[in-house]
Amino acid sequence: MIGLALLPAAARAQFYDLDGAYRCLTSKDPSCAQSAAEPVPQPPPKAAPVPSFDEIVARVRQKSPTQEDLRLLQARADGKDARAVEILGWCKLNGIGTPSDAVAAYWLYREAAELGVANARKNQIAIYETRLSPEQRQQVLMRENAR
Repeated sequence: MIGLALLPAAARAQFYDLDGAYRCLTSKDPSCAQSAAEPVPQPPPKAAPVPSFDEIVARVRQKSPTQEDLRLLQARADGKDARAVEILGWCKLNGIGTPSDAVAAYWLYREAAELGVANARKNQIAIYETRLSPEQRQQVLMRENAR
């Protein structure tokens, strides 16, 4: 039989009988104060579930992605996920969850086109023609020519 001295403190603190519990309520027994002062172990906090890609896309459509959604999109885009690159481009272009940045959107749509996203090149051209200032167009052209 295992002696109480071999049990961890948390196990000893939870092992008592009704007489012992009554004694702790009615007298000033120092052993009661010691076990009452021991912290009750708390379970670790549960990690928030990781949203699915479809959940993230739904929040982008509602124009309400979380910062975690954008971080996960960026991670997928860094891994060359074509759909994530395109969605990030849309977010950047329209200021969804991030400040609007037509130049960044232009480059994201360029990357999406290189990854085979249908209509990404058309979207890139539309951004160039309608959303970039003359200075931004010049900046884009210089970078394109340097490639």
